Amino acid sequence: MRRRTLLGWLAFLRVPRAQTATFPGDDRDTLRALASIVLPAELGPSGLDRTTDDFIRWVRGYRPGAEMDHGYGVTRLRIKGPSPAPVYLKQLAALRGRVDEATVEAALREAKVMDLPRTPGASHIAADLMAFYFRGSDANDLCYRAAIGRDQCRSLAGSEERPAPLKRTR
Repeated sequence: MRRRTLLGWLAFLRVPRAQTATFPGDDRDTLRALASIVLPAELGPSGLDRTTDDFIRWVRGYRPGAEMDHGYGVTRLRIKGPSPAPVYLKQLAALRGRVDEATVEAALREAKVMDLPRTPGASHIAADLMAFYFRGSDANDLCYRAAIGRDQCRSLAGSEERPAPLKRTR
């Protein structure tokens, strides 16, 4: 067998990936309780549920080794590291049944989290859940109390108008 043929076949082999489909496993309630501690209460129950579901979808869709966006003027490509799901599951298990401000604060201190990460995926699940929300469009809209839609593609038509005020969801 020639080397090229072998390399061609190897390209089609399935690469084992971390099992993220089960995230958050039996700890959905723990994750939701964590969200109620670290995210703004102003989101209300439906907003906390929506953000929790979006975070779960993000973790399940995480693809290790995927190319990441490189900033403007940066030519070096970066790739995503391993899935954070296994670490998150251990952290949720450690918080199970005792999610309160003091416990979360102690867990963040133990994980040596001092700042909000730029992107989720490399820290404690509490900090990563905050980064997932606060670095996103919904938090930006809530901050300005306007439907800005920072990360949404919009046409230029009407861009000279002020964004519409946010509708109260509570």
